[in-house]
Amino acid sequence: MQKMKNVEQILPAVRSLLAKELIQSHNVTKADVSKILGISPAAVTQYTTNKRGNYADELGKNREVRPVIASLAEHFSNKKKKEGEMRRNMTIIETSENILAIINNQGIKDKEKKMDPNTRILQDRVEAELHEARTSLSMANKIEDGFGKLLFKGIASDSIRHAEIVSQVIRDQETVGSFRLDKQSKRYLKQMIQEEENASEQLMVKLVKTKHPAVRALLQSIDQDEMKHKKMLRSLKKYLEA
Repeated sequence: MQKMKNVEQILPAVRSLLAKELIQSHNVTKADVSKILGISPAAVTQYTTNKRGNYADELGKNREVRPVIASLAEHFSNKKKKEGEMRRNMTIIETSENILAIINNQGIKDKEKKMDPNTRILQDRVEAELHEARTSLSMANKIEDGFGKLLFKGIASDSIRHAEIVSQVIRDQETVGSFRLDKQSKRYLKQMIQEEENASEQLMVKLVKTKHPAVRALLQSIDQDEMKHKKMLRSLKKYLEA
């Protein structure tokens, strides 16, 4: 399979596999599939007849991708789950990001024999993050509560991002160049740091009083992210000034 660089390249194949899975495994009509995916009935026909969605067949043979598509199709086929088109589209995009990370990780695994011990440890971390992402997305698909969905989708998104970071470290650790910012970018960095300082002074857990456990966890994650962003930007600024 051609190396996929972004979600836009893989989305048509994911939609094609999802349309086929909904029709073949869950007896969903093409008319309902068009509503679920937010596309026209004609587009559904093109996806199911392989006129759209390059690489769908090859992607469908991937043993790590198949259960991800099956889980999402099962979720969408449940008529009790009332979701808007925007949320469904976001779920498909998040799933596509997960699949893209899986494929890129498999490309790294193909070179595993040449890996040194430290690289293998990093590779194990990538696989652990991807496993957590798949598990979290599966949980998000099964939970009815909207805030619970957001919680597990957030965990999945973080895990995918962690996997992408470590994967790039594995690929580029020997070729990475020096990091520099021009004067304008440095001014933006200073402004970002000030904005993060202001945001971190307004703790969400203090502004919003709630007993909902998922809501509280999500608010805490916002506060923690703001503090994390501030530390990351400060660290970058310190590195650039050294």
